[in-house]
Amino acid sequence: QSLSTTVMNVGCCYRDSGKLQESVPLLEEAVAIRRACYSFPHKDIALAIVHLSEACILLNETDKAIELAREALDMANISIPSSHSHLSWYMNTLGKCYRSRGEYENAISWYEKSRELLTGIPSSHSRDLDLASTLYGLSCVYQSKGNIVDALKVCSEALEMEEKRLPAAHPSIATCAMRLGWYNSKAGRYEESLLQLKSVLAVLQDTLPRSHHTTDCHYFLAFTFLMLETCHKQKIMSMNVFVCENAYFRLVMQ
Repeated sequence: QSLSTTVMNVGCCYRDSGKLQESVPLLEEAVAIRRACYSFPHKDIALAIVHLSEACILLNETDKAIELAREALDMANISIPSSHSHLSWYMNTLGKCYRSRGEYENAISWYEKSRELLTGIPSSHSRDLDLASTLYGLSCVYQSKGNIVDALKVCSEALEMEEKRLPAAHPSIATCAMRLGWYNSKAGRYEESLLQLKSVLAVLQDTLPRSHHTTDCHYFLAFTFLMLETCHKQKIMSMNVFVCENAYFRLVMQ
């Protein structure tokens, strides 16, 4: 079991740094080890499977990602109490799968199921952060669908929740604020967007070393510079013109 955890964690590190070809074999190995450890559906198997599904999303292997995510959710439903906030992880992954495939209504449906689950659970540190993650993901779907009004609303809720539970300089808050700044720019709220993005930039510069290799934060920093420059010029266009070779960043940019 400890071996599978190590293998899975290394695979996740490769995935999150954009090294997907190195990530997938390790995550598949972690799933295989955990299947061999348990003769029955177990939450540890489900967790390894959903991490593999996330890597498949980034590889644009959405059919495989959906199949894995559904298997993980089915297993989690058996091995995790129905009122446990961690079930939202699996629903959110399905939301990501369908968003990646452009099936936005299906994506929204899964994020709404996740939100419904979480709002029925008493507030706690972990529950609130899981709900913030769900709202953030839902805002991304609304943005992809072109519904900036709803994207702004749920992203604002996510940011407010994170600010209550995390330190002010936490990268997750900066990430959410960056996304909110982007939405405001798309809505034509240039001054508000500029203030938010300047705040994000300050946090990222203060919290991330120059040698930082966490792909999402690293590229969010580059993205913020681009957005600030664009806002200064007041030429707000689709940010899809900024193409990056990193698979994870391309998904975020959609």
